[in-house]
Order: sequence, then C-alpha cells, then structure tokens
Amino acid sequence: MYRYFRKLILLGLLLLVYVAISFWVPYSKLWLMQDLMQTQARLFFASQSGKDIQDFLIKKAEALDVPLKREEIKVETINGEIIYFELQLNVPLDILFYHTSLHFEPKIFGLIRGFDLDKNAASGNLEDLSSLAELSDSTKNYLRNKTLRNYFEEFFAH
Repeated sequence: MYRYFRKLILLGLLLLVYVAISFWVPYSKLWLMQDLMQTQARLFFASQSGKDIQDFLIKKAEALDVPLKREEIKVETINGEIIYFELQLNVPLDILFYHTSLHFEPKIFGLIRGFDLDKNAASGNLEDLSSLAELSDSTKNYLRNKTLRNYFEEFFAH
C-alpha cells in the first residue's frame, strides 16, 4: 500500500511540474513581447512609422508562434515626445487534452528621446530636470499626473 502511495505522490509531482512548464511558455512569450516593445520598438520608432512598427511586432510574434493582427496593436505618440504601445495578445495554452488561450494586454509607456527620469527625479519636481526642459507643457503635465498613486487609483477603479 505504501509503495502505491509513493508512486501516486510522484505522479502528482510530475503532473504539477508539467502544468507549471505549460504555463511558463505563454508567460515567457509575453515577457519577450514586452521586452521587444520596450527596447527594440522604441528604438525602431525613431526612424520608422507606426505601420512599420506594427509589421515588426507582427513578424516577431509569428516567430514566437503567437497569433497577432494589425488591429491588436495600438501605437500612439503624445506630442511627438511620448510613445505608447498596447497589444492584445492571445497566447495558446495546451495542457494535455485541455486547449485554451491566455489573454494579455501589455501596455508600454515611455519617452521617445530616452530621458533618464529615475536618475534625476529624486526632487520630484519636473521643472528642476534639465533633461526635460525642452518638453512641452502638456507633456510635463502628463508626466506629473503619471505617479504611482494615480496608477493604483486607476487600476483599482475598474
């Protein structure tokens, strides 16, 4: 009886490892797409249009076996200084005989010019930052309202 119990526990552990690896694959694809959005696409934006960025992201998603359409990619610029990416990803998840897809909505927000806000923002006042002096007033107001507190208020408001 004890031998069967040990085999059952081993089988349960193996099944748990299999399920964990099955979930790891879609999340790793999400992390790769987020990395592409943060690094490669922002650098690509300096010399290409939004349509070219969409083609670039679609091509990279196909390489990861993630179905992605042009309508699921949102690329916006705010005042020509801030870039905003939003994707609607449906990554397939296959666990033994159960097939579904996980829905992700990664959103990336950043400055096109590559200013380093973290290093200089210790004072908390955007007017003191020499690197942001050339930004427009509406962009400064937008960045002022993009605080961690406002993010959590917006997140929990839904």
